Amino acid sequence: MLAAERSLYRNVLCVYPHQKGAPEKKYCPPIGIEYIAAALECLAEKVTLIDMRFEPDLDKFIENNQVDLVCLSVCWDYQRDAAINIIARIPSNIKVIVGGRYATTYVEELFAAIPSIDIIVRGDGEESIRDIALGLSLKEIPGISYRKDSIIIHNKSRDLVSLDDKIYPDRKLRRVNYRLLYKNIDLGLGIDFISTSRGCPYNCKFCSFTNNPLGQKRSWSARSAHSVVEELKTIDAEFVFVVDDNFAVDMKRVEEICDLIIAEGIKKTFAVALRLDIYKYPQVLRKMFAAGFKILSIGIESAQDKTLKVMEKGFDAALAKKAFKEIRKVNFYIHGYFIVGCIGESESEMLAIAPFAKSLKLDSISLSMLRTEKYSPLNEVIAKSKGYHISDNDMVYSEDYSLERLKIIRHCISKSYYDFFTMLRIAKKIFTAHLISFPRLVRLIYILLFRVVISRYLPSCNRK
Repeated sequence: MLAAERSLYRNVLCVYPHQKGAPEKKYCPPIGIEYIAAALECLAEKVTLIDMRFEPDLDKFIENNQVDLVCLSVCWDYQRDAAINIIARIPSNIKVIVGGRYATTYVEELFAAIPSIDIIVRGDGEESIRDIALGLSLKEIPGISYRKDSIIIHNKSRDLVSLDDKIYPDRKLRRVNYRLLYKNIDLGLGIDFISTSRGCPYNCKFCSFTNNPLGQKRSWSARSAHSVVEELKTIDAEFVFVVDDNFAVDMKRVEEICDLIIAEGIKKTFAVALRLDIYKYPQVLRKMFAAGFKILSIGIESAQDKTLKVMEKGFDAALAKKAFKEIRKVNFYIHGYFIVGCIGESESEMLAIAPFAKSLKLDSISLSMLRTEKYSPLNEVIAKSKGYHISDNDMVYSEDYSLERLKIIRHCISKSYYDFFTMLRIAKKIFTAHLISFPRLVRLIYILLFRVVISRYLPSCNRK
């Protein structure tokens, strides 16, 4: 390491914050803070990565180590209170830097809630954290906010540049082995995440992920296929989830990744999120399956053409049926995402999700409540829609459908979709696609059947 590239900080602690009572999601590696650790690793003498879901006693660790910089990733609203409590206990002589999606969105609020935060990194953090570590003057570093004489200074936003092929998580820093779980049941597979691109070139109205939290359009930027496969070689887990907003933007790149995976003999099961447009490329679908991309997650969002049009999804119900007919020609496990409470939909239209999903022959579905964020383009639609409101936690509801009612409707949709035969079909698909071992499959079938039985005792679908 050259002296000019030496960090001002010798012992860096990178933290994924958590406290009891918040969602655990222990199967999810903290890939965001791992990128920050990777960016600092060649600068500082020592970088330690702590996942507080597994190592909650951060105070003890700080006391026993000469830490001089703490970096926290606050990506979700449920991490806010944990971050506040953690930072309040960090000695004042230690520099504290916070980043992540939630931190970027709520810069002012976090500074007000946590006086001891030194710097908040807004948006992509790898370049900003390196500039800070190398001692650049804060006023010269784009993409950060900081205090100066009790005044909060917001530097200009950092340009959204292409991803660095050379920076990706160093799994050797991990102190935890992440496992694929269902209802806290270990399914017998190690799990890992990989990010091959950021951003999305599409403009769905409900989606806040196409914009970064600063309200800027996040242009799609991808790593090279070679870089992606080089990282895959460092991953031991059998199951890998690609966390890209949309993996299949550049079909040539997708094919190149698949070709390299096959050529290198990498044997893993991949899950990816992509758009329904993939049906137009049957040769790519076949190659993806051959390379191990066996689980496809696709956002459908609604069963109503009027909603799909307002959302600017780019397809209607008829095209969705045509597309999934083509996609199902390959033996993928297909998971569909839907939103309950879309603006302008009646209860009967929401309940139509279950039969529509069955007509598409999806293997499983997720039902999200409609929500928004500070910079979401959805806010414009809500403002123009009579009788619609936003709750304190950014959930969207109306005078006709309260959040409680929407939750009951969501349960009714789930109850209608996940019947006994659907559960057996899911188990069959998991087995035929070789997604988990047979003993774990038996346990999963037991859990799924239990879910069907217990759901009969949940709130009635007719409750008002």
